[in-house]
Amino acid sequence: MHKCPICGSTLLFKMSALNPVGEAFERWINHLEATGLSYAYVSKLKSILTHYIRPNLGDVDISAISSRIVFDFYSTLLQSSLASKSIKHVLDALKGLLIHMHGLDVIPTLPKFPRVKVIAKAKKWISVETQKSILDNIAPTHQLFFQILFESGMRPGEARALKRRDITGSVISVERSLDEGNNLRPTKTGHVYHYSISQALGLFIELNYTHYLPEAFMFTLSRSGIQRVWRSACLTAGVSIPLYQASRHSKASQINAQCEQDRLKQLQDALQHDHVATTLKFYTLSSEDQI
Repeated sequence: MHKCPICGSTLLFKMSALNPVGEAFERWINHLEATGLSYAYVSKLKSILTHYIRPNLGDVDISAISSRIVFDFYSTLLQSSLASKSIKHVLDALKGLLIHMHGLDVIPTLPKFPRVKVIAKAKKWISVETQKSILDNIAPTHQLFFQILFESGMRPGEARALKRRDITGSVISVERSLDEGNNLRPTKTGHVYHYSISQALGLFIELNYTHYLPEAFMFTLSRSGIQRVWRSACLTAGVSIPLYQASRHSKASQINAQCEQDRLKQLQDALQHDHVATTLKFYTLSSEDQI
């Protein structure tokens, strides 16, 4: 016995989908991949297809996907051990497919989707001193890669794609990135970025990498290799933080913290306070206090 996906009534025969969701989803992924969509996102879509779309909606005709079916699918996801963010990713992927099919006039109307409340995890950041303590537990042959990440705040994929000609003194020009599949791609926005590093680090590179040809890549570690080195160093240093947060997020937070210290010092000097605690307690009013 089989049930009609539209009305829920029992059928005496197996329903044969003219355009099964599973096949449509796979064709959509192939189309996105051909247009140059990032390897990471394509891989995520393939995983969603394998683990959630095919088992639950794979044989349903795409024109039969109604709001009720979408909400039933949502209920199924809620009963699993998926985090709210993962559930949202699955539903967003299904919605992306249906929007694509609607644009091709395959389906006349779009079904309604539930609003998924995502509980975001708090991001962490670390100080320069903590970065140094982790760096001390990384083999010298790999330290430069992480030092560049710490000082510049660039993305790990951008650092993996650096060539010797990209580094001039204390300025690094980034025009490409390596994705999870080791494919060279333009930067995230397609623009060329210019990151700054310390003069000391720039001089170190200048003195120790003179034998590198301009088009030679600076680093050979794979993405998985980088993660292995990072996790091992963090474990030894007694620090638990993802690399992206320890480098890019931390760079931004360090700058913000320094700006805050400079601002308070300027206020303290202007008001002639002996202790910054006095300034902080009585004179740092917010914009909400303005009348």
